[in-house]
Amino acid sequence: MKKVFDSRIKILSAFILAVFLMFAMKLVQYQIIEGEQHFESSNTSVVFEQTLTASRGDIVDAYGTPLASSQLVFNVTLNRAYLQSDQLNRRIIEALDILEENNENINDILPLEKESPYSFIEEKESEIEWVRKTLELNVYATENDVIEKLGERYSLEDIPKSLWRKVGGIRYTMEREGYSLSTPFTIATDVSEKTVAVITENSRQLSGLEIYDTSKRYYEDGTVLPHLMGTVGIIWAEEYEELKNQGYGMTDTLGKSGLEKLYESYLKGTDGSVQIERNMYGEITGKQIIDAPEEGNTVKLTIDYHLQKELNEIMVRQMDALHQRTTLWGKEADGMSAVVIDVKTGGILAIANYPTFDLNLYTSNYNEYAADEDNPLFNRAVQGLYRPGSVFKCAVALAALQEGIITEDTKIRCTGTYMYYAPSYMPSCANGAVHGSINVKEALKVSCNCFFFEVGRQLGIEKLNEIAHQMGMGVKTGLEISERTGVVSNPEYTESLGGTWQAGNVIQAAIGQLDTALTTVQLATYASTIANEGRRLNTHIVDSIESINGDVVYKTPVDVLSELPDKNDSYRIVEEGMLMASTEGNAAQFLKVLPYGVASKTGTAQVGDYYNATMMAYGPVENPEIAVAIIAEKAGNGYLLAESIRDIFIKYYELKDVRRNQEWREILEQQEIEQQAAENAESAENQIASDVINAQIPQADPQQQQP
Repeated sequence: MKKVFDSRIKILSAFILAVFLMFAMKLVQYQIIEGEQHFESSNTSVVFEQTLTASRGDIVDAYGTPLASSQLVFNVTLNRAYLQSDQLNRRIIEALDILEENNENINDILPLEKESPYSFIEEKESEIEWVRKTLELNVYATENDVIEKLGERYSLEDIPKSLWRKVGGIRYTMEREGYSLSTPFTIATDVSEKTVAVITENSRQLSGLEIYDTSKRYYEDGTVLPHLMGTVGIIWAEEYEELKNQGYGMTDTLGKSGLEKLYESYLKGTDGSVQIERNMYGEITGKQIIDAPEEGNTVKLTIDYHLQKELNEIMVRQMDALHQRTTLWGKEADGMSAVVIDVKTGGILAIANYPTFDLNLYTSNYNEYAADEDNPLFNRAVQGLYRPGSVFKCAVALAALQEGIITEDTKIRCTGTYMYYAPSYMPSCANGAVHGSINVKEALKVSCNCFFFEVGRQLGIEKLNEIAHQMGMGVKTGLEISERTGVVSNPEYTESLGGTWQAGNVIQAAIGQLDTALTTVQLATYASTIANEGRRLNTHIVDSIESINGDVVYKTPVDVLSELPDKNDSYRIVEEGMLMASTEGNAAQFLKVLPYGVASKTGTAQVGDYYNATMMAYGPVENPEIAVAIIAEKAGNGYLLAESIRDIFIKYYELKDVRRNQEWREILEQQEIEQQAAENAESAENQIASDVINAQIPQADPQQQQP
């Protein structure tokens, strides 16, 4: 019994010894052999989550040509996960040395001048208030008070006081932008390759200072639609309070104006997140994407990029020609806008302003643009209000025909002076002309004021306003971005300006003068509505919105906003008068050469001691496709713009022919591919059939063959 017990004791002791030796060996491995590795891993590895910023969606033209896209850039960030708080000021100084040497733009929003003696930047009044609030200073705190408070708040006592402004400015900006373990601070954006190389090569010595690749807004051609495209920018403090509840971070960018702002919710995209593990040297030891970022949607415009480029060049040529003529009478044309609309859809094909600016240079050249007396930043086509002049007469003619006041054959005598209100008021025909007895088509051709004075008087101001609104004047056109409504002369508006409405005012309203003020977009909509025989479609610039995989998220409907049905053949009669203006009137020298009919009307609108030139047109009259409107400030006679109208039609059809030929080439190429595939398939089938037949034919035994 004792032997059995001793044996069991020995076995148990041996087992315990073996287990002990096994644990001892593991301890030696963990603590001695791998001790340093595990020590570093357990004490210096950091796991944290950071945001993966989604790329902003593109804005493209009607054919998919990129107008606004995202471009890869490199930012320099301070990452709190790898930086002890007592190292922060020193790392900022090191970063500033590198960034300033390479002339990088540094993210410093402190509203104090960079150099001593420090003074507040007065243009940043709201930020000055934030400084005093953040630093807990009273409203009378001086610049020196701010510097002292920065030193106290951010523990700057250990660095030279000459650096307090620079380092304190960065620390203040970091605080404002929510610098934290999960939110690195971007100290510089879109830095040079040289800066990237210096920081990357010295990454161990500069732990916490990192290069972060991201995207920025880039415009393929900054001169295309700069006034409508809009801008993107950083989130201001006053915006962040509201936007943080919508998923924005303090360092995010968003649309600030134009289409970028209007379609922000579609373009923004959805940020993702990544979990990162790094060792004490800042080296990545693990990375796991928690949520992948989703790129924003694509906003597809009705704009034709190539027609837009052509329109920009046409505007430059037209303005050069106007400058040569207008300087003869002491006035110089200084602004111009043009709009081209697809008659069948209401979509804007091209819209341009002169002078203009480059959207890619907007930030760097803003002060220069803003100081330019010709105001290139002003969106004349959408926000500018101008008297239409004689182009308004087409609406008056339509109203008079619709109401039966005149017929195609009605004649009114023009003696050069309108005598109805004589002797108190006797306005003259344009340029003192005497047209004799003429009908409505002839009156449109020669733009007879006296004819339309009389017709306008008989119509009355209410009827004039009614048809003008149905044609798209003095009302919203449907354009997505903010547009001026304008006004058509009426008693209420005159009285609101402190004037008194008089009976004779209606005849000035009938020729597009008095208080009537419209945008170029409204004139183009007006021309398009005549082309559509009274059907006014919603003018728009966005065709659709598509997801990254091509699904249509939104499609702009083609709506009829108002409709004035044809009565008494009024649209045909007015169109024939407008066609006569193009082939027999002053514009004939430019428009008669076209191989199709273009209906047009010019205007010369008096404003004080100068005249604005206006013109609208549509065509071909056989089957209208486009409508055009142009307004040039201080340009004189409207017929001078007919050269641009001609060039726009020529370029439109040239581009249409190019695309038609391209489509045919693609169709032929596809047919060739399909034909070749069919021939290959047939050849393969024949080979298979041949193989099957050969397999079924008995083969002779070689041994049975006769010698």
